[in-house]
Amino acid sequence: MSTDVESAKKAYKRGEERGRADALAGHPYAEHAKAQKLNLVVWQEGGVEDAPGGFGTTINVCVRTPNWTETVDAGEQEHVFIAPTGFRWNGTVGAQYKRINETTGGDLPRVRPGLSKDKRTLTCTYHVHLNTDDADKDVLVYTCGLEAVDGAEAGRHTDGIAQIGSAPKAKLKAEVITDED
Repeated sequence: MSTDVESAKKAYKRGEERGRADALAGHPYAEHAKAQKLNLVVWQEGGVEDAPGGFGTTINVCVRTPNWTETVDAGEQEHVFIAPTGFRWNGTVGAQYKRINETTGGDLPRVRPGLSKDKRTLTCTYHVHLNTDDADKDVLVYTCGLEAVDGAEAGRHTDGIAQIGSAPKAKLKAEVITDED
């Protein structure tokens, strides 16, 4: 029993020392923040469809707090968006705030995405914050360019993923349609 107490004391002391070191290095609570699950709701807004060789489309990935009013300032977070089967990203991403009253807030820093070789995975690092002031209210929306791949089989595909930091993943869905022209 005393060994367990001693271990706990040593562990606490190590954590305390690490916390001071992180704070002195300008990273207060660095270990705690990385381990904590982001309390965000992520979802795809609306339906998406495109035909191979078509004009392409956009998909909106939305982010909000669970009850719409919590303040979240998660800092720079890694974003990983995997396109549904039959689709690829075109490399364009914009970010804006969409408010409950249907107004939008912009003037956000540019999103600088990276693409995998097959363009099915889009990644970026972006500062996620909601309800910290009047400019970032309600919903953060990422609008991403998407296009059907040549030769893609027609049908609805629901295997895409939106992962923002440690927040729960969201499914991305899109439909490959036949070109009617």
